[in-house]
Amino acid sequence: MLSPQATERIAMLRQTIHRLEGGGGVGQADAWSTVPFGHAGADRATGGIACGALHDVVPAGAPDLAAATGFALSMAARLLGTRPTGRRPLWLWIRQDMARREAGEPYGPGLAGLGLDPAGLVSVLATDTEDVLRAAEEGLKARVFAAVLIEPWGNDKALDLTATRRLALIAGETGATGLLLRSGGMEMPGSVATRWCIRAAPSRTPAGGHPGAPVYDAELTRNRRGMTGRWSMEWNCDDRRFEPASADQGRALSRRLAAGPGDRAAPPARQETGAVIAFR
Repeated sequence: MLSPQATERIAMLRQTIHRLEGGGGVGQADAWSTVPFGHAGADRATGGIACGALHDVVPAGAPDLAAATGFALSMAARLLGTRPTGRRPLWLWIRQDMARREAGEPYGPGLAGLGLDPAGLVSVLATDTEDVLRAAEEGLKARVFAAVLIEPWGNDKALDLTATRRLALIAGETGATGLLLRSGGMEMPGSVATRWCIRAAPSRTPAGGHPGAPVYDAELTRNRRGMTGRWSMEWNCDDRRFEPASADQGRALSRRLAAGPGDRAAPPARQETGAVIAFR
């Protein structure tokens, strides 16, 4: 039995989908097709991003959550970049409320900087994992979204093999592509076409010293179509494709903000309190 709040959210989502039908979505012809990553190694292993399937993206650790989010968004941008011109491609982002609290709200200029159209985003905020899964099923059934980004929080027991298999079956029937972004990096059973474990990586420094294009240390740990592998993948925001990262990354502008327990230096010896210096 659904709660009144969950029933209302699903009804609102169905109304939104009904209004959007016919505008830049996907069709049955898209099922089982692939969209090349643009990165030769990843494309050789996978054949490209499989449409009509569910893909899993997890961070290697807590410091890598932002990188995993960027990778999932880059995959969505790649999928949207293949939609027919002349129609605004639509994409759906379903987030659990805790994800919003911990990671913040989507930022329009930042999405545009990755190659995503913020005006084509339909955003759904859900209370718990079960509501996320229900909304994801409705989104995948709609056939109007080029990508459905599904973001539960943690490793909830509701996100089990049965739940992911339902999503994968719906995606296969409708040709929609689901991107499951999980904040919990634990390996768990799931009916997914690919599973990507993402680590933060330094970007190269272009002329002028400003941050370069996003770079992901991407490890393919599960691939139903073939082999696995690990690559350094740079996201080309202008062309909306993945490319091999330059061997010369230059000065590291993005790195882990916290050291792991094993590589943390010993604390310095206690010192007497000194003078207070004004911060300018």
